[in-house]
Amino acid sequence: MAHPSIGIKIQQAREELGITQRELAAKLGCTQAALSNYELGKRRLYLANLERIAGALGKPISYFTDPAADEDDNRDWARYPHR
Repeated sequence: MAHPSIGIKIQQAREELGITQRELAAKLGCTQAALSNYELGKRRLYLANLERIAGALGKPISYFTDPAADEDDNRDWARYPHR
C-alpha cells in the first residue's frame, strides 16, 4: 500500500495546476483508475512512477516525500502565532 500523504500531495499538486486525473494520466501514460488509486493510497507507488508524476506536476520529489512538509501542513497556526 502506498503512503496516503503522498497520494494527497499528488492530488493537491494536480489540482493546483487545474488538471484532471484523466489529463495527468494521459501525460503519464497510465489509466485514470491507476492515478486515482495512487491518490487514494490504494496502489503501490514505485520511485520511477513518483519521479514521472513529480516531473509532470513540476514538483521536486521532496515535495511528496519530505515528512517535514507533512508537519507544516498539519500545524494549527492559531496555536503558533507568527512573529
